[in-house]
Amino acid sequence: MSRKIALSAFAAAALLSLAACGGGGADDSGSTGGAVTLRYAMWDEVQKPPIEQSIREFEKAHPNIKVQIELNNWNDYWSKLQTQLAGRSAPDVFWDHVSYFPKFSKEGVLTDLAPLIAQDKVDTSIYDPKLAEGWKVDGKVYGLPKDWDTIGLFYSAKALKDAGLTPADLDGLTWNPTDGGTFVKTLQKLTVDENGKHPDEPGFDPKKVKQYGLAMQAPTGQQDWWNFALQNGCKLQDKPWGRWTIDQPACVQAIQFVQDLRLKYHVAVPATVTNPPNGPSLDQVVGRGEAATAMDGSWMLRAFDTALPNGGFGVADLPAGPVGKGSVYNGLTEAVYAGTKHPKEAWELLKWLVSERHQKAVAQAGAVWPGIPSLNDVFADAWKAKGVDVTGFKKAAEGTTMGYPLTEAADVYNVKALDIFNQVWLGQLSPQDAAQKITTEANAAIK
Repeated sequence: MSRKIALSAFAAAALLSLAACGGGGADDSGSTGGAVTLRYAMWDEVQKPPIEQSIREFEKAHPNIKVQIELNNWNDYWSKLQTQLAGRSAPDVFWDHVSYFPKFSKEGVLTDLAPLIAQDKVDTSIYDPKLAEGWKVDGKVYGLPKDWDTIGLFYSAKALKDAGLTPADLDGLTWNPTDGGTFVKTLQKLTVDENGKHPDEPGFDPKKVKQYGLAMQAPTGQQDWWNFALQNGCKLQDKPWGRWTIDQPACVQAIQFVQDLRLKYHVAVPATVTNPPNGPSLDQVVGRGEAATAMDGSWMLRAFDTALPNGGFGVADLPAGPVGKGSVYNGLTEAVYAGTKHPKEAWELLKWLVSERHQKAVAQAGAVWPGIPSLNDVFADAWKAKGVDVTGFKKAAEGTTMGYPLTEAADVYNVKALDIFNQVWLGQLSPQDAAQKITTEANAAIK
């Protein structure tokens, strides 16, 4: 479930009239009588098999509806979807992400589900309210939770063993902006140069590191500094849908800490290796033995399982900062295109996709954490059967969390953040200057 932010421009002018326009379905038959074909768009091939199987059951229960899945990778998905929305030919039902939701809701391309939920008495209390509330605007509901994700500390079982550590040694770690805390001390044990020296030992050569303790990579901040920011008392915005406040001291300290992990403590893989968009994915970095751990999202579980098979990895909770633990907590929704020619059938499909029956089937396949919290153990058990402990993500989700920022300036922030923070991690821009720059430029795009 890659969340790397696409950099394509949004075709805003063309979207203004979409709510009243037709489009969507693969044929022109109406919503009453006869068979219809619904188009369903998604981007994660890992989830496709269990979803396909569940949709076959849906089609048996709804013989008048056929579902055509449209699968595209993350970047292609968003560029294609925005083109389709502009051309009034969007899929009837599609995955939506909070970085695009603000503009979609403003431009009227999403169906308000509130009256349909009331009409069919759909029990929305089964969803995590922290996920569900973020998709409501002025009493309207633009999606129901399909899943959730958060950030954890992936680790190589072999790297821990070689360093004389156990997974339990990753529990209860803390960091601070002064000396790095026990988190940095542990990463020092996991970092070793070509001569077997660690960063806290005389003779350590930071230019000849064989294995780093940590790998980080995030085009926006979701997988790295946002989490440290939350743990340091930083708020990225003054309020949801509000202005960016990244230039406050608590945020700058978090950015500084991430820079220090690379350039001061020498325990994190250099940005020359990992900076997006061209750096290798972190599962590859850890899989090759270049890093012992990595901060990454739960959507990367299958990738790490491929890189470190047969229970070769696990997931720990993130360290706690000066104000405590915390992680970015995000989730997708199933959304209905406002211009669909088959609103009744599209709603039936969405209800199926957010139902306990469907989400349980996807969770049992270990594809994604379900949007219904009571099914979390189903997902964890699926991975436990593979010899992998993924409960670090669950601990993070149940603790202090920060939602993905809701802002109409997401396009500008995403582009600016990639450039600005890449410079910070390379040591070409100070955290203070970066924070002021991104705050000023992102806020200038808010109308």
